[in-house]
Amino acid sequence: MNNVIKSRIAFINKLITDGKFKFIWDALIRRINSEQLAFGFKRDLSVEHPKPRVLIDISTRVFSEDDASYFIDNSFDTFIYQFQTCYCYVATTKDNIPCSRLWLIDASQNKKLKTVWGDYFPQLKEHEVLLENVFTLPSYRGMGVMSSIIDQISEKSKVQGAKYAITFGSVNNTNTARSLNYAGFQPYILRKVKWFMFNKSISYQEIPNHLMTDYNSITRRRPKHK
Repeated sequence: MNNVIKSRIAFINKLITDGKFKFIWDALIRRINSEQLAFGFKRDLSVEHPKPRVLIDISTRVFSEDDASYFIDNSFDTFIYQFQTCYCYVATTKDNIPCSRLWLIDASQNKKLKTVWGDYFPQLKEHEVLLENVFTLPSYRGMGVMSSIIDQISEKSKVQGAKYAITFGSVNNTNTARSLNYAGFQPYILRKVKWFMFNKSISYQEIPNHLMTDYNSITRRRPKHK
């Protein structure tokens, strides 16, 4: 039994133990018949971008085991833990209190990316990095922290030779779209995940005009940058 299967079994057992029956039921219903659309977002790291506005001073560093207790509410996404914590970063306040976290995954992890998520993410090119599983603690939301950590970690990736940073977000999540827009990301591809009678298919395609129109509408009113 490989680590991914073990992780999924442990995840289901935890949901049952925690009484998350609605979560399990919703997941079951999705697998009978559903369609999920997500934008793939990309940032050209060679292009200078204004720093996103953030209401508190934050800095970023590599995740440490002492930070784990701050992110127990982020326990639903267990697959990300297949990647070593050296790929994980946190944003901290001036008092070194963690307030947000994400993973920065490079092309050296393509094999594991495929094993863990299949076609859910495209295989990374040599000069691409994937930002995944960004999570901001509820008490720090609405402050621009998400945009700031994404921007800062994207800048860090340039030291590793990255030319492009990519990430994904639901087409219906306006907060994510705005946060990524503030951090210099733009939609470049559409991911479609379809479930029918427990069979899943994943495809990538050009973004239809009506979805880009909707995206442009919700990101038009951008706040002023510092």
